[in-house]
Order: sequence, then structure tokens, then C-alpha cells
Amino acid sequence: MHMRFFGLRDTPISVDQIADWLQTAFIDCQIEDDETDKPGSWTSIILNLDDGTPVVEIEKHLPSDATFSETIQDTVRLLLDDKNPVQPHSAVKWLCQFMSRVKVLYEFRPMKAINTADGWQIFNHVWTNLRQTLLGIVHLEEEGFTNLDGAQITWEYPEDETGDLKVAVLDENGEQWIEYTIDLANADQKNMFLAGKAPDKNSY
Repeated sequence: MHMRFFGLRDTPISVDQIADWLQTAFIDCQIEDDETDKPGSWTSIILNLDDGTPVVEIEKHLPSDATFSETIQDTVRLLLDDKNPVQPHSAVKWLCQFMSRVKVLYEFRPMKAINTADGWQIFNHVWTNLRQTLLGIVHLEEEGFTNLDGAQITWEYPEDETGDLKVAVLDENGEQWIEYTIDLANADQKNMFLAGKAPDKNSY
């Protein structure tokens, strides 16, 4: 699953800071990076198990990078694709406007060891700390986009997905998020969310 974090702050996160996150949690990890003498100057990091097996590659893109503009443009094209439209439409409009404000992009590419218990712990700890440190939104393949509070605002889930999901839709003015929980297997709840509607206040 390809994961992207679109950040509104370009606050540098150094390799030492990432190592501190893991050490504080007593998580063993080897880090490969291209960081220079300036903290936070890296563009690529690979987090490995203690035996060197790769868990996840993290790439950082700034507006000065050609790949940054290309990725933002590709994301907007994805949102506006008529053949496979992203829904709800109100969230798509909000996301397109949000993309013009993005200051940094982190891409997480899972590798072999992410499916192990130790690998998932390494990935999840760094992923969670990065999201808590920087203000931004997330896109997960086969899931969708979140808002700044981490609630799901678009739908990419497979038809057979099950479980509860925290979602949010915009109010009638397109300004405030209304957050509630849906059952992924409930067709009526899914369709209400795809239409950008929230249930009666008494039901969430």
C-alpha cells in the first residue's frame, strides 16, 4: 500500500529525530539515509530491521523538486478523473484547494519486512510521529484521503471491506467538517457518505 503525507509545514525532521522516536520506544532499527551535515536535509531514508531487512522507504519532496510539482499535479488529476470519479464531490473540491497550500510531501513505500511484527512496529511508530509533528493530510491507496483531523473524507475501499470507519463530510457551507462513524459493509451508510451527507445529529 502506497502512502503519502501532504504537509502544510516544511519543518525539517532530521534522521537523529527519527532515531530518537524509535529509541524512546525501545524499537531496534537500522536507518539508511542521504542526509548531509544539515539536519533534515535528507531526501530518502530506508528503515530496516536490526538484521538489515528493509521495512519501508521514505522519500521527501519539497516545492523546489520537480517531482513535487509532478506529484501534486497527478494528485489533482486523480481527484478530477471523470472515468473513475472520486467522491464525495465536496471533499474533492476541498482537496484541490488544499493541494495549492502543500509545503512538503512524504511518500512511504512499504518493503519486504513491513509484514512482520517488528517491521510494522517500526513503520507505524515513525508514520504516527511524523503525522503528529507536522500538520497535514494523508492519502492511502485502496482507502482514500483524510482531513487534517485524520478522518476519512474520500472512498477508495474495495466492495468487500468491513469494519467501522471514522469519516467526515463538509457542512452545507463547505467550511466545517462533520465527523461520524460508518460501517463499511453498510451500503446505505456508504452511499450517504459518498453523497457528502451526514446522518441526523442524534445518530452520531
